[in-house]
Amino acid sequence: MAVSTIAGNYGGGIPITCILNEGAPTITASGTYYGVTGKTEKVLTWAAPIAENDWVAICDDVLCMYAECDGLPVMELPDNGDTLMIGRVISIPILQRMPANDAAANDLDERLAGDYYRTAVVEIFGGITAIMKARVMCDGSNTVVPGVATYLDFNMAQSAAKHELAFDMTGAGVGVIPFHDVPNAANGTEYSCLVGITGMLKSVTGSV
Repeated sequence: MAVSTIAGNYGGGIPITCILNEGAPTITASGTYYGVTGKTEKVLTWAAPIAENDWVAICDDVLCMYAECDGLPVMELPDNGDTLMIGRVISIPILQRMPANDAAANDLDERLAGDYYRTAVVEIFGGITAIMKARVMCDGSNTVVPGVATYLDFNMAQSAAKHELAFDMTGAGVGVIPFHDVPNAANGTEYSCLVGITGMLKSVTGSV
């Protein structure tokens, strides 16, 4: 059967700028290639490059914390059997900073710290109707993993006192997908986390 040429791309997700985790870069030194200006310039290639129209998954690495990612979600190409596929890239990826050499950006922590990555607008699906920053209070025993929707309960006390979206890390939540990691920290420790709302939330009394 021939591939149809009839339009069939109608979108409908939430567009949001995301960091792309494309693996380690390989950098060819200046003096090898000429750019549009006629001058020689460095050239960078990625281990797992992502292009416009590619479908991507939430990166669930523990390094993907709100502060380290400047509040942006991190996306990557899906693995076989991946259950965190969330959207598609709808813009041309743009490099933020060129690393000096391969060694400067081999690891994800180096890329996040040095802004040695590309960003792109990703159209988010997965039943998410809103994406917003939230405050998360740790409980000393659980960890919030990006993409795993079972660790956040709406914190009634903190939300009422601070007039913002707040969660307890209790391990039995519903209706919310985190985009950032929140570590297993001491009870009462607070972190920021970008979350996607997928349905009605479970509330707990919580504390301020």
